[in-house]
Amino acid sequence: MKRDLLNEIASIKSRTEYDSRHDFSARLDQIEYAFKENLSYNGDYNTELLKYIPIATVACFEAFFRSVYKELIDFGKPFSDNVSNFNQAKNIKFDFEIVNAIQTKTVTTGEFISHVLPCNNFKDINSNMSILIGTDFIKELKIFEKESVFQEIKVTSDDFKNKSHKLISSIQKVFELRHIFCHEFATNTNIDKEEMFECFNHSKLFLNQTNNFIWELLYPGSPETQTDMNIQSHKEFEQVDQELSGLISLIKETGKQAYSLGINEDLFDNSIKEWKKYRASKAKLDASIAEGGTLYPLLYTSSLKGTTQEKIESLKKRYEVDLRKYASI
Repeated sequence: MKRDLLNEIASIKSRTEYDSRHDFSARLDQIEYAFKENLSYNGDYNTELLKYIPIATVACFEAFFRSVYKELIDFGKPFSDNVSNFNQAKNIKFDFEIVNAIQTKTVTTGEFISHVLPCNNFKDINSNMSILIGTDFIKELKIFEKESVFQEIKVTSDDFKNKSHKLISSIQKVFELRHIFCHEFATNTNIDKEEMFECFNHSKLFLNQTNNFIWELLYPGSPETQTDMNIQSHKEFEQVDQELSGLISLIKETGKQAYSLGINEDLFDNSIKEWKKYRASKAKLDASIAEGGTLYPLLYTSSLKGTTQEKIESLKKRYEVDLRKYASI
């Protein structure tokens, strides 16, 4: 039976709170809580429930890295260009339904490709990541270190370097145990709770280091404090707003040359004025969950930026033919 890939993707998204790599931290905390608090029975560990740990940990690995693949691909170049290097891509068959879903943005290119990439073991993960970033993923992870105002980021990097020789074997062990406990009775398998706990901690360290690495890879030197984030967000909105102003001026100027545009300049200006009122109202709504807090300015300007980008794309599409003809766009 043919897989319904679009339905699979939609179902996964519906079961995930943020639909991004940022979900991994909450899930790891839940696994750790289960390990430390819920498995003890009369001073000993319940060995059957202990089997849950590698199963849940591998699920966290797969969901996290599929989210990373999606984020890198949808971010754009150079990662989107590296997709062609996946050998598996030669076997992916795009039908009209999938092409239409990507075209209409029901799913993104990153969502689709990340969903079909293999993620069965540590080798798959390392291979996929190395192809996407264009260099040896594990090598980059071992040398990665970020200057940060947050001490835990430096601690993670130092801890990762000190334990890097053990991490990969621990993660491979987690994948091995997951396969055994999911597909076999394993009634004669000895479960060492100390080894299991070490494997989990190594897995958690690996994912945290990767998360910090991806953040710096995509957003190098990005602000870390709330104040700096607010300032940066405002600057980004101003840049996008200037781009919109330039496009509006270009459309009006082009309208004087291209009769087919048929622009009534007064009505056009009024429509932009009314749209800006909508943009501000939407930003207030989007930021209202943090009203009175330090996060409010960031949410407000982020909404302004996003709505403005949508307007830019809308105007380009609306006047595409004449802009290309008369303004070389």
